[in-house]
Amino acid sequence: MYKNLHFKIILIFVIFTIVLMTAISAVLLTNAYNFYSNDFLDEMETSFSDGSSLVAELSEAMNGAGFSSKQSEILRAYSGMLGISKYRNYYILDTSGKMLDGSDATLGAALEVTPNMLSAISGQVGDKTQFWTSYMDYAYPMSVDGNECIIYIKDSQEEARNFAEMIFQITVQAIFFGMLVAIVLSFFLAKAIVSPISELTSSARRIAEGEFSEEVKVNSNDEIGTLSLTFNHMKNVLKSTLDEISGERQKFETLFLYLNDAVLAFDSHGKLMHINKTAKKLFGLEGENDDGAMSFSRMMRILQIDYHEVSQKYRENRNYVISDIIFEGKALDVTFAEFRYVQGESESTGIMCVIHDNTGRYELDKSRREFVADVSHELRTPLTSIKGAVETVLEYPDLDAESRDGFLKMAVEECDRMTRIVSELLVLSRLDNNRTAWKIETFDISQFCRRICDVMTVDALNHGHTLVCNCDDAIPQVEGDREKLQQVMINIVANSVKYTPDGGKITLEAHGEADSVLLTVTDNGVGIPEEDLPRVFERFYRVEKSRTSDAGGTGLGLAIAKEIVDAHGGQIWIESKVGEGTKISVKLPYVTKLSVNPGMETTGIIIK
Repeated sequence: MYKNLHFKIILIFVIFTIVLMTAISAVLLTNAYNFYSNDFLDEMETSFSDGSSLVAELSEAMNGAGFSSKQSEILRAYSGMLGISKYRNYYILDTSGKMLDGSDATLGAALEVTPNMLSAISGQVGDKTQFWTSYMDYAYPMSVDGNECIIYIKDSQEEARNFAEMIFQITVQAIFFGMLVAIVLSFFLAKAIVSPISELTSSARRIAEGEFSEEVKVNSNDEIGTLSLTFNHMKNVLKSTLDEISGERQKFETLFLYLNDAVLAFDSHGKLMHINKTAKKLFGLEGENDDGAMSFSRMMRILQIDYHEVSQKYRENRNYVISDIIFEGKALDVTFAEFRYVQGESESTGIMCVIHDNTGRYELDKSRREFVADVSHELRTPLTSIKGAVETVLEYPDLDAESRDGFLKMAVEECDRMTRIVSELLVLSRLDNNRTAWKIETFDISQFCRRICDVMTVDALNHGHTLVCNCDDAIPQVEGDREKLQQVMINIVANSVKYTPDGGKITLEAHGEADSVLLTVTDNGVGIPEEDLPRVFERFYRVEKSRTSDAGGTGLGLAIAKEIVDAHGGQIWIESKVGEGTKISVKLPYVTKLSVNPGMETTGIIIK
């Protein structure tokens, strides 16, 4: 019986020692790997953060051909900050992963394509770490003036492996030492050992159940006491590790849930596994408690994507992107990516779909194309007239003076028209880029309106119009750029004069409101068709009637007026009916937005 007890004590102690030291080794190895991995990522993120000197120098080096050698010299100069050594090398890759330059040409020629390298090839920073790989890497994509490259840092982790081997050796030595102590002390401390082991077993059971509050009591300073202390330390480390994992999981779930891009994950059978709020909103699933109705095939049908085409492309490239899919008035980019998951005891492959809303970029590109076409059209017309007039004068040198002067006068008028177009385009460009010089002052709105009428009276009389000015003298003073606002109102009144048949009536009125003044210009002219009203403030847009009239125009006046009014924090809109006339309203705040907006460029002082 005595021998059996000692045998059991020796056996239990030996097993416990092995389990304990193995657990400690696992924790130490995990923490050591995390330390090396986090230290590597911290160095990379610090070195390649936005605005860092390294990124700035690398970007500057990309201006021109042969930039890889320049970048290699820069990386060599920053080798201390990057930790470049015999274990860690840097490489400069092209967008296909082929090495352009690097610190080790031999290793660079045999580089394997890693997930981080694939992320960089797709335009994203590759900063993901994988547990127990033989390397750590970091891929940073760069693109400047059409030149593209990937800065790739790869660490062999030999230092980490050496440290792990040392921990393993220490663990093995500790195990054998513990076994020896267990055998020796078991003959003398049978009763003293049984009680602590029972307590440790009970504590271990509580930890397995998720209870970390109680500490193991230490009743002695011998190895059993040390074991109890070590067990308590292990419990604290394990609790800290579990809390960290739980926190990281919660952060990931929060990020996934509230990501602006729609994200859906499907298993190998096309069944939905995960979906975030953005995706639910996109597909109208916000009110559904069960998202099981959504599947991969249904999503493809909703987005009107060819399932067979995607399947073929996806087999060729596991990270496949379809751009500019029009869905409910939005332009979407859909990325299909492979991911692996464990279900039961087997590993399966699923599909992750990331849907990015590129409507803004799509509409911007469309507007740019239309703008270039409009500019080309507007400039081609006067150029054609100028060329025809000049060619006529050159081809017929005996042309009478009156005809020659007529052609030359037409050329000059067309040149003036081109000058107006270019000048107005420059004004719009400055307004778009917040580079307009504003002269802000406080002025009386009734004097402002009377000035407009004085300026436009002669033009109105030439057409037989009646120009009426009705302004409330009790309107508070208005703050803003008087000259540019005057330009806006003169342009509006000029349009009324131009597009009202001779003998019409044009009225300029001003009324004060709670926090703004309302200026209106009303005429009884030809009016604007209802279908053209939403586009009258677009650049180069002109109603077809005005295109064929003698009035002409560049189609930029109202666009400039809207930009100036918007810059002041005001509003401008048009009400019109064909054959009845047009009413243009401008609402301006008493205190302009320009005086408090630091993003606007101003000159001089505010005059009050």
